[in-house]
Amino acid sequence: MVTAAAGRRRPRGPGWRPLLLRALAAAATAVRRLTLAAGQRVVGGREAGYRAWDPEVIGVDTAAEQAVIGVLRRARVRGLLLSEEAGEVHLGGKGREAVAAQTDVVYMVMDPFDGSMLYRRGIRALWFTALGIYGQDGAARAAGLVDHVTGEVVLADETYMMKPAFLYPTASALRPLLQRAHFVLPNGGPGGFADVACGKVDVYVCWQEALTEVFSAVAVAERAGCLVTHWDGTPLRFRPDVHALHSLVVSANARLHDEVLRALRGVTPPKGLLP
Repeated sequence: MVTAAAGRRRPRGPGWRPLLLRALAAAATAVRRLTLAAGQRVVGGREAGYRAWDPEVIGVDTAAEQAVIGVLRRARVRGLLLSEEAGEVHLGGKGREAVAAQTDVVYMVMDPFDGSMLYRRGIRALWFTALGIYGQDGAARAAGLVDHVTGEVVLADETYMMKPAFLYPTASALRPLLQRAHFVLPNGGPGGFADVACGKVDVYVCWQEALTEVFSAVAVAERAGCLVTHWDGTPLRFRPDVHALHSLVVSANARLHDEVLRALRGVTPPKGLLP
């Protein structure tokens, strides 16, 4: 199912939407064809200093990533892919398809498989692949993500607390804010942006999320009219730094956004989680 709000602007460029759909469909197919044992198998490690809290790469990560890269290469998209497992991948070639016919040299930000810790334990929940496409001007061209459990695809049409190292200190620091909520949904990363965009939750608060977690799907929320800023209220700006970390507030409306920012002024950042 494709979820898209009526009356909102479509992505710039006629070819980005079908490209996103093909890429996300390829990732979904790759994940679905994997046996759980193959998907859970450790197939590599990360470079020293990058995502030290999550040093192992498992089969499902690379399967989804390679499926999307294959679609991008076949479409002859030109630009730089920033992805969680592959790091920086330069894509070149002159295009023959509609998307490549555009003169943009783009940045593509991908979270190949968000939910690896749950996958390792065989828990079928909160498994996502997300891809965001940005121009040289830093403006989003398109973004989308696929839920591997439900098959839902969310496109940009014009509280993730599973990780033990982050769970307790983050929840404790945010207690003054969380106590004011009617309920807390333990989702985050790319899925958090889609949850606010689709009206599942009113606010998503993320702490020190990686570039691949943010820019693979933040445009889904932005194009839906949500407000996205850093905790201090400063605007979010794209820069192609795979090591960048972002603490963000994503809100459904301006009044609520202001209330959350005021509440965060009294929050001391979780100890041990500073970049």
